[in-house]
Amino acid sequence: MAALAMLQALLLDVRLGWPAAVSTWRRCRRPGIRVPWVYDHDPDEVSVLGWDEFVARQWESIFIGYRSATGLRKICRRWSDLIEAGLECSQEVADLLVRAEILDRADRDLEGMTGAAELVAGMAGVLADIGFDLLEMAEVRPEQRAGLLEKHRRLRTHIYDLVFGTETGGYLTAGE
Repeated sequence: MAALAMLQALLLDVRLGWPAAVSTWRRCRRPGIRVPWVYDHDPDEVSVLGWDEFVARQWESIFIGYRSATGLRKICRRWSDLIEAGLECSQEVADLLVRAEILDRADRDLEGMTGAAELVAGMAGVLADIGFDLLEMAEVRPEQRAGLLEKHRRLRTHIYDLVFGTETGGYLTAGE
């Protein structure tokens, strides 16, 4: 019931035209309707910046989001961007992984962490647990699984190199 009320309020706001003033909104195919971009980044940004730089910037953006009390929705979008680009997977798979590891894991309490080292360790834990989710996800076809697990290992290695300054992630398997 609450979801229906939220959707109705959003539709009313769109009909009234308030999103038209927001620069990140794009035109829908129907005249007079605007819908928001789902992601914080432009899809071409990965190719312009390069995979390594994009991943580094997303990781930093997620960290800054937690430290500056950015809303959970925006932080989840940033995680989704990182996962989609890092694993080169679909938006659906990235969103499901974010739901499993951020939204459905309130026990992590990354928003409540005050120490930077504690937060980075928590974020690294999210990244590590994504490997377990990839092993169990029904939405991932068996022929895709090996490739996604290899890309997950590459993403973890790159993040660990950025965070810890050494190649600590290179020997880790997907689910560790």
